[in-house]
Amino acid sequence: MNIKKKKTIKTILIILIIILIFMMFMILYGVKNFAKYIDNINSVSAVEIAKPIFVVEGEKNIQINGIQDTTYNFSVKNYDETGTSEVDMNYYIQIENNSDANLDFILKKDDRQIFLDNYKTEAIYLSGFTKHEDLYELAIKYHQNPAMAQDINGNVQVKVEAIQVEK
Repeated sequence: MNIKKKKTIKTILIILIIILIFMMFMILYGVKNFAKYIDNINSVSAVEIAKPIFVVEGEKNIQINGIQDTTYNFSVKNYDETGTSEVDMNYYIQIENNSDANLDFILKKDDRQIFLDNYKTEAIYLSGFTKHEDLYELAIKYHQNPAMAQDINGNVQVKVEAIQVEK
């Protein structure tokens, strides 16, 4: 082999070795350091479930006599003596006629009539964290006035169901 070729190969090898050493230096001590840091922190946490409060107040029994129309007042609120609800809720009011009497129901909130679909309201929103009370009036009217005595056997129920709002 030619001396000139040997010198060229030797020079190329020296340059490659220098580049490799430089790259190793950059990896070990260069701009980016790859390190792992672990630290344990001792802490205590307390988890509490949000407290839902949903209260329906009104007479337990709705008295219907078949002679005159009946008005039943009740309220729905998100607080009691222990505090205020910590969750938002949707609630539904459903009227069940378990008597044989042919009755019409008119539900009002703040003197505005609420639409009943198959004797059930749409969802009514009740916010949490601030005290709120909804006042209702249910008018029960007879189609036959007065109703037959045998028709008023049974009862009328107001059912209120609440569901927590998902966020």
